[in-house]
Amino acid sequence: MAKRVLLLFVFMSLFFCRVNAFPIETTLDSWTKYTIPTNHYVNIAQIPTPYGDGISVNTIGYPGAFEYGYDFLGYYNGKFTVPLSGTIEIEGYFMYNDVTPHPERKYLSLYLLRSDFSGYINETRLLDYSRGDEPGVWYYRHAIIYNLTRGEEFRIAFGRNDLCDMDRMLEASWAAINVVPNRILRVPSQYSTIQEAITEASLGYTIEVAPGTYYEHIVVDKDDLKIVGEDSKTTIIDANIESGPNHAAVYITGKNVFFSEFTICNCPDVSGITIHGENSTIIENRITNNTVGISLFGNDSKIVGNNICNNLQGVWIANNVENSKLYYSNFFNNTQHFYHQSPSQGANSWDNGYAGNFWSNYTGADMSGDGIGDTPHILDSNDTDHYPLMNPYWVSADVNHDLKVDILDVVKICLSYGAKPSDLYWNPHADIAEPRGVIDILDVVACTSRYGEKYP
Repeated sequence: MAKRVLLLFVFMSLFFCRVNAFPIETTLDSWTKYTIPTNHYVNIAQIPTPYGDGISVNTIGYPGAFEYGYDFLGYYNGKFTVPLSGTIEIEGYFMYNDVTPHPERKYLSLYLLRSDFSGYINETRLLDYSRGDEPGVWYYRHAIIYNLTRGEEFRIAFGRNDLCDMDRMLEASWAAINVVPNRILRVPSQYSTIQEAITEASLGYTIEVAPGTYYEHIVVDKDDLKIVGEDSKTTIIDANIESGPNHAAVYITGKNVFFSEFTICNCPDVSGITIHGENSTIIENRITNNTVGISLFGNDSKIVGNNICNNLQGVWIANNVENSKLYYSNFFNNTQHFYHQSPSQGANSWDNGYAGNFWSNYTGADMSGDGIGDTPHILDSNDTDHYPLMNPYWVSADVNHDLKVDILDVVKICLSYGAKPSDLYWNPHADIAEPRGVIDILDVVACTSRYGEKYP
């Protein structure tokens, strides 16, 4: 069973590595037939591989490139540009067959060539006999290359830097090569403030913020952006400074923004978080000591797993806001947990169909002991939490919502093992791990990994 889980995780890792990847064509026209400098020929051929068509080259019978300092077996004709993050990833399958007698010269390297062939900016060893990589065997390799110069053009090549013309006895093959521009910007190692990183970011980028207190108001005006703190307890945006743009600590106007794992605090003007953009996801933040915790102006947003406490108002919803979902959040010690500007307008959901939020002013009972209140929590004439939590939400592994992960949670998962939503014994609370829609070994693993933990 453990082996099956490991194989599944490996498969998922390989799959996600290829997200947003740029595949390099494996055709003869895509790769040079010459080493550097020119007129030093290699044989190059398109070959079938277990991973689709690939490229194979060899230097047998031809001189090396001793005078140039390195001997490339082939380079890709296209050019790439180092992204803003200064990091790229390259993955693929590689094999070499080295009959050179020297015991220390059996390896294959990835080179990032300068676009004008004036040298190379990086060498990363992919296969190495001294590390146990055997000739004639295909290996998957995933290389992450950091600290490159943003905006610099480069080409990709494979070869060896031996300063030795014995390289003519080396053969190499590669297939399914992908270039993944690493779109991660880091604060404060690369940018001193979160706003600086947002300004530099482009569509699809992720901003990772290390623990610390950031005294700033930020405007998130880019689409498809992820801003992630390392831990909501230690990654803090403190807005108790001169008023920022639109007065909010975090002001979101972009679409499809993901914002997670921060403490947002001390905003004296309007809101800790104001959402104007559509389809925002605000998840697992601690929003405290603000005039308003979250002000919602955008449709189709998800507010999930947040601690919203010690604010004058917890959540404020404007007219005509629709199709937003708010669940698994904890509302306590707010002067007013919730305010809807016009309750008769806009339809939003305060639960996910089986679990809602924790409300410190909820007075209902839980006769069944499943952690869900027996009666709905009515917020106003148009807003109702149909499945209010009896205790604060903290981790999905707490299947029965009793503030601890123990054998009772494992048992609930096992009782529904193998179930899908259409089955009578389906328990949506037990479906805690991705992919959703079936209760399986991943749910058991997710629960047991937190076994023994209690609500802090």
